[in-house]
Amino acid sequence: MTICDIAQFHSPLGGGVKRYLHDKRLRLEARPGCRHVLIIPSHRNHVTAGLSHAVYEIKSMRLPGSKSYRMLLDKRRILEVVRRERPDLIEVGDPYRTAWIGLDAGLRLGVPVVAFYHSDFPRAIDRTIARFSGALIARAFSAPIRRYIRDLYNRMDATIVASHHLVEVLRRVGIRRLEHIPLGTDTALFRPRSSRERVRAEFGVPNDARLLLFVGRLAREKGIKNLIGALDRLSPERAVHLALVGDGELDDWVRTEATRRPNLTWLPYCESPTRLADLYSAADLFVHAGRWETFGIVSLEAQACGTPVLAVRGGGLEESMSCEEAPLFAAAGTPGALAAAIDGALRRPAPNPAERFARHHALAARFSIDRTFNRIFELYQVLIDRYRRGHPSHPSVPAPQVPGSPLAK
Repeated sequence: MTICDIAQFHSPLGGGVKRYLHDKRLRLEARPGCRHVLIIPSHRNHVTAGLSHAVYEIKSMRLPGSKSYRMLLDKRRILEVVRRERPDLIEVGDPYRTAWIGLDAGLRLGVPVVAFYHSDFPRAIDRTIARFSGALIARAFSAPIRRYIRDLYNRMDATIVASHHLVEVLRRVGIRRLEHIPLGTDTALFRPRSSRERVRAEFGVPNDARLLLFVGRLAREKGIKNLIGALDRLSPERAVHLALVGDGELDDWVRTEATRRPNLTWLPYCESPTRLADLYSAADLFVHAGRWETFGIVSLEAQACGTPVLAVRGGGLEESMSCEEAPLFAAAGTPGALAAAIDGALRRPAPNPAERFARHHALAARFSIDRTFNRIFELYQVLIDRYRRGHPSHPSVPAPQVPGSPLAK
């Protein structure tokens, strides 16, 4: 089968969507007779092709206010790629223009179209409107936004959602044909490593200090300013060093903070999973201050390396932290609440090697990347077979579902 991903949220500076698409390509290439086609926004028009994959970069304007994202708007070029490649299934990863282009392409080819709910669109729009226009205006737009996503996603043959929480949220909105498939991570790459002393020496972390880590985009919605602000509110009883790894619109601000704070290190976006595994393994605590996640792959990576994770309660990382016996949550994403939660977490002894490997094995048993894609590919095959038999999903009739199984079997 040939799978085509149209990916508005693909960023050259990494992120969960880029990791998901990279992992998908590797696993499709390992399957005989499978091919992966990826359409992404870029600063140029360019094609990179191999025996079992092709990446089509489409020249796109930069998203205002963003360092790493562009707007994939060129319908003519996208449809041209789809006509040329003739995929058996199309997947879209956003609720904007590319989702509608994907639906149009699927209708023209007579193939299924699947959505992956990478971004919690209603919450993101509500947050943006509230920031610029106030909570009252945001509430006024809430109902139309929910009608929009219901109309869009009920046209899909299936919508893949990574967390139980969002499945229930979308079900209440009225979206049908939802498939709960948790994401996973590559536990062969992300595993405990003996990098602690080397990384701490690189960052200049004193022997008596605890090392905190964040990996991800340096964006407002990730709570970066609040996380750095929490450093000023931590208990003075122990030294703490925070390392941030990533790029984004807050680069300049973070760089300035790192130059004036001896206990803050900033590293730019890192594409090497081996280097990331070294960083995760060296940390005493991985801290995610974001409140708008749909799952949290970085949380899985950190735990796979044996490092405990602290997140904001209700921020979207609950399912990715469900392997922890006593998950660590801050009551809110404010500097004070984060500092209180970090202080509480650091009162525990630093994880020893046995605890790190136990955490790794617990996560590997539940959140394997191979398990994730086996389920996704099974769903793809079910939908492709239906279309080939001439029985596509009807947009007004919910497909019967079996818990734990892709659609109906």
